[in-house]
Amino acid sequence: MKRRIANLPTPAFVINRFAFERNCKTMLEMVRGKGLLLRPHVKTHKTAEGARIQANAERETDVLVTGFVASTLPEVKMLVESKYDVPRDVLYGVPISQAKLEPLDAMRQEFSSNEGQIHVVIDHPTQVTFVEDYVKSQEKSPFSAFIKLDTGYHRAGITCDERGVDLALQIIRSPFLSLQGVYSHCGHAYDESSDKHQQDIAKDDIE
Repeated sequence: MKRRIANLPTPAFVINRFAFERNCKTMLEMVRGKGLLLRPHVKTHKTAEGARIQANAERETDVLVTGFVASTLPEVKMLVESKYDVPRDVLYGVPISQAKLEPLDAMRQEFSSNEGQIHVVIDHPTQVTFVEDYVKSQEKSPFSAFIKLDTGYHRAGITCDERGVDLALQIIRSPFLSLQGVYSHCGHAYDESSDKHQQDIAKDDIE
């Protein structure tokens, strides 16, 4: 049902659909031009329709979006329950805590029944230990995991040195975890206004 903005009850969440679709299209074109793949975040729009637009699922013949990143369990649940034909691969992008393991695992089991996959993020050796303990005690399948690296934002992530290597080896050697890759968040780029400085941060992140 169409409604005028002036008639919406407040507070209301309003998105300029044209601008949103244009921005997503621009990002996909950039990714295609560089021969890369994309895993967009859903934490701003928090909607299944927004995820569909990010993946441009109905218009693209080549798959550029491999999955999504979520920051909360409700966001993960939204993606798990989505009826849209989008990539069924979700990275829970917050370092995993013990309190989140059981509810996340329930969604993981539901998602896997529909050929979906949920990954956790690890940035400390103690997380490996309590994930292993949970999998063993509950007789669950191994968790798929990404290591979160601190590449300059200093809010979360393990350092890119021997500590990071040791954590990676700990996960690789565990029969209760499966290492998929690394993940970082360059939040310190938000304060940079020049393209050059942002590009320098991106370059440092990759290196």
